[in-house]
Amino acid sequence: GKHYMVVDGNHRKKVLEIIKCPNAACQLVDYHAPEIKVGSWFPVSKIISHTEINGFAPETVDFEAGMRAINRMEATFLYVKKTNGKKECYLYDSNEQTVEGVIAQQRKFISATEGRDMQYVADDRWEEYLNLGYTVFYRRIYSKDEILAEAVAGRQMPPKSTRHVIPDRIIRLNLHLGWLSETPEVAKELMDASLKRRLGESSIRRYTDPGEEGRGLLEPAEGLEVVGSRPLGGAWLLDALWRRLG
Repeated sequence: GKHYMVVDGNHRKKVLEIIKCPNAACQLVDYHAPEIKVGSWFPVSKIISHTEINGFAPETVDFEAGMRAINRMEATFLYVKKTNGKKECYLYDSNEQTVEGVIAQQRKFISATEGRDMQYVADDRWEEYLNLGYTVFYRRIYSKDEILAEAVAGRQMPPKSTRHVIPDRIIRLNLHLGWLSETPEVAKELMDASLKRRLGESSIRRYTDPGEEGRGLLEPAEGLEVVGSRPLGGAWLLDALWRRLG
């Protein structure tokens, strides 16, 4: 049968539910299309030791054995740190060997690190951070079927546990919140009119390469050329723009 699930935007969906907004603007995709890939986000830290996770006892392993245990759902996380050019690895066993059980263990694990210096990196960049001196907490990457089964069962995946790579994903599609309070028919008419207008202006942009999501490599609107970029604070940018406009 056919199912609909939110692969990105669960927080926005929750806000709409809280304010009792009856509609939401979505981009529908075929989740089983081969070009849609699933990855994960790995926690990384420079200060958390392998012995500092309350409720979890680390076991020394080599990297390959640890990876096998993670993929067989025999462990919650694999602690990986580079010491003198070699991987130092510790495994946190799981007494659960089901998707639901491992997810519950991961929630408990992450809760034990609250308030500590922890950030998340895409699964295709973990070795880059490892080489920068970070400890990487490697976890299992779930399959589409496993994610769908959890959604059908009404169990939401934990934040940052999945990373969906969706080609031609629309960005910068800002809609008036008031439209979502209209009937579905009226809201669709308003959104269609906005889309047609923006298509005519070539102001709708998409990710050129979904693997570069969040790295600033975005396709410019027609007639524009990217000649350079640099990270700037929003306040600095707005102040400079205001001065330029006089």
